[in-house]
Amino acid sequence: MSGVTRGSGSAALVALLMMGVMSIASARHHARESDAEAGRFDYYLLSLSWSPAFCVQKPDSPECNGARRYGFIVHGLWPQNERGWPEHCGDSRIPESVADGIADLMPARQLVYHEWATHGSCSGLAPEEYFSLVRRARAAVVIPKPLVNPSAAVEKSPAVIVNAFLKANPQWSADAVVATCSGQGAPRLREVHVCFDRELNPRACGADALREACRAESVIIPPIR
Repeated sequence: MSGVTRGSGSAALVALLMMGVMSIASARHHARESDAEAGRFDYYLLSLSWSPAFCVQKPDSPECNGARRYGFIVHGLWPQNERGWPEHCGDSRIPESVADGIADLMPARQLVYHEWATHGSCSGLAPEEYFSLVRRARAAVVIPKPLVNPSAAVEKSPAVIVNAFLKANPQWSADAVVATCSGQGAPRLREVHVCFDRELNPRACGADALREACRAESVIIPPIR
């Protein structure tokens, strides 16, 4: 999972990104709610994607060769219920100015569109309000220093990664953050999920979110290059 920008040079990356989004969505499909109603949910899950893991698989992608090197980018801010979550609660469009304004956190334009249609529309907020909330949620997370700009790959257990986030964010409870992974053989860190109540206070993740925790003994954290 990672970000891209719109344009002919990024078309292939957009397709790959959306494949990643859909694979995650498929993994979560079992708990999706069919009677979704905008504004009706229990809490938010902020999903932070580790961009260098994507670049290991697709090193020629524009995201991986541009002027900026990304660490964690925002995958999305997802309305959640204690069990299940709402999706596709409306069909309103995102103003271009709003999509442009979130590009520093979500550099893939198609991802911004997807996240609004699938998750943001269920927040009960207008696009401007929702992506402002996305920015506030991201600002509420302190990234552990070892993951701010790692220059070499390291291998850590998911528990060590979670504990690093808890140390950097001491106001969180242990079940407010989840590390996820992907890949066969030597799995890589994929995402870190952080749970907030509707006022963006940290809170425990629900059962569905906790179920996605990485079960590997250790994961590889590719460096930012």
